[in-house]
Amino acid sequence: MMKKKRKFVAITTLIDKDIVISGDTTYKGGIRIDGKIKGNLKVHGDEGSLLIMGYGSTITGDVEVEKAIINGEINGNVKCNDYLELNTNAIVNGSIEYDIIEIHEGSKINGNLKFIKNKKKIKPKKKIKQNIKKNIEKNIKKLFTI
Repeated sequence: MMKKKRKFVAITTLIDKDIVISGDTTYKGGIRIDGKIKGNLKVHGDEGSLLIMGYGSTITGDVEVEKAIINGEINGNVKCNDYLELNTNAIVNGSIEYDIIEIHEGSKINGNLKFIKNKKKIKPKKKIKQNIKKNIEKNIKKLFTI
């Protein structure tokens, strides 16, 4: 089986291990948390966001993101609209909604799992299909016309 290589955005924000943020937080782009957040964490913007939680990090509140790699503890519900990876030291005390999930041995989930279909995935447009079909028909006519 061939694995699809995931593309992630660059980390633009770092919350170091000695930092504690109290209150709801929003972010855009990539964020790495090694400290603590006491409040909800939500991505601000459309697509291309990434949350990375390092070992020992904690979030006490609900989390809503596009992509996430968790190796810390979340005490709240998680909604991940694209890809969620729970590494060996991940602990989630709450329900998880996900589109794609990867759970490593040793991670702990104390709650429910619910699959959600990512509605933001790009679908081929009818115009593109029609243009391709027209180009093929045009080239076939050229081949058989003298």
